[in-house]
Amino acid sequence: MATGDTAPRPSSALTRKGAATRARLIQAAQCVFSERGFLQSKITDITAAAGTANGTFYTYFDSKEQVLMAIADEVVGRFLGTLREGRSTSGDPAEVISHDNHQYVVAYRAHADIMRVIEQAATFNNEMAVLRRSIRERFVERAARSIRTWQAEGLCSADLTPRIVAALLVAMVDNFAYNWLSLGQPHPEDEVVHAMNEIWIRALRIPKEARTHPAQL
Repeated sequence: MATGDTAPRPSSALTRKGAATRARLIQAAQCVFSERGFLQSKITDITAAAGTANGTFYTYFDSKEQVLMAIADEVVGRFLGTLREGRSTSGDPAEVISHDNHQYVVAYRAHADIMRVIEQAATFNNEMAVLRRSIRERFVERAARSIRTWQAEGLCSADLTPRIVAALLVAMVDNFAYNWLSLGQPHPEDEVVHAMNEIWIRALRIPKEARTHPAQL
């Protein structure tokens, strides 16, 4: 368990050299954690992989937990960036769902090893558990905003609570991706994404007339 504040230190005030060193430590930590797991990794492993002195680590981070939080923050940023790539502006909920589920799988596959580390660390560390919940919360709120918009436009069922149904659907995708991509359960990607899309559309009761691209589903 970590003691004290595990929030990553802000990097905005660092010199260019300091920012580069911090980024190298984060990258090294991600590799070490992914290969060895969180509990088996040592700070000396991270500094060796980064090519820095052991004391340099403590210039930027107080603990393994803190550097993992910095990694998670970067990973979530990349996740959200992947989701934004090529997102439809047509207003078609089925097209948005199809795009987002596919892009989420693409992003999760790229970060499956570190997501496994974050998931496992959350089972024994309170700060990591809070972090894990906050990661999911970003995706829940994003989905809830879309659902509210579709309800206002009459494109999905109006008798669902956006926040609750978004949390349920995001948990389904998130947990399945963890078991599938982080733990290595074999499933064909096309079939998985197709099933995810169908579950979302049926749960939200999106009428066929609201779908301009039904062939994708």
